[in-house]
Amino acid sequence: MAETVWNLLDSVAAGGAIWLLVILALAILGEMGLPLTSPFLESVLIFTGFQLAHGALTAASLPFLAVAYTGRLVGSTSAYQLSLTLGTKILERWGTPLRITSERIQLLKERLSTVLVPTIILARFTPGFSILTSFLCGATKVSRRQFRGAVAGQLLIWESAFIAAGALGGLASRSIDPSSYPRVLALIIALAISIGALSAYVVFHKTRARPPQGTIHTLSL
Repeated sequence: MAETVWNLLDSVAAGGAIWLLVILALAILGEMGLPLTSPFLESVLIFTGFQLAHGALTAASLPFLAVAYTGRLVGSTSAYQLSLTLGTKILERWGTPLRITSERIQLLKERLSTVLVPTIILARFTPGFSILTSFLCGATKVSRRQFRGAVAGQLLIWESAFIAAGALGGLASRSIDPSSYPRVLALIIALAISIGALSAYVVFHKTRARPPQGTIHTLSL
C-alpha cells in the first residue's frame, strides 16, 4: 500500500501535463465543494518537501506548486463570485431554518471588520470552513480585494507549511534504509495532516472573539 501511494505521488509531483490538468481541476473543484481534495493535495506537497530534502531539484516541483496554488485561488474566487451573485437569495430561502438572518450576518460582519483578513485566513485553515468562508464573504459583500489578499496569503502559508513538514521528515529519514521511505512518508503524511487539522481547529476557536449578546454563533467564520 505504501509503495502504491509513493508511486502515485511520485507521478503527480513529476508534473506531467495530464497530472497538472488533474491537479488544476481538483484544486478548483475542491474550493467549490468537491470533498477530499485537500488531503490529496497536501499529500503531494509533503511528498515534494520529502523529495527536496533528498536532493530533488526545486525547479522540477515548480509546475505542480504553481498549478496547485493557482487552481485553489481560482476556485475560491469563483466560489466567492458565485455567492456574491446568489448568496443573498440562498440565505433568504434557506437561512431562516438555520437562524441565519441578514441582520445577524451584518452584525457579524461589523464585529469582524477590524480583523477580517486574519479571520478569513484562520477560517480557511480550519477543515470544512474554507468553502463556507468563501460563501459568507461573497454573501456579505466583503471587499474583493480583502478576500483575495487573505486567500493568497493563506495559500502561500498552506503550501509552505506542508512542504516544510515533508522536508523535515525527509531530513530526519536520511539515515534509514531508502527501501523504508514509502512507509516513512505515509507516516509523515498521516501525522502532518492530523496535527495540522487539529491545530487549526484549536487555534481558530481560541483566537476568535466571543460574539456579543444576541449575535449568531453558527456564522462565526
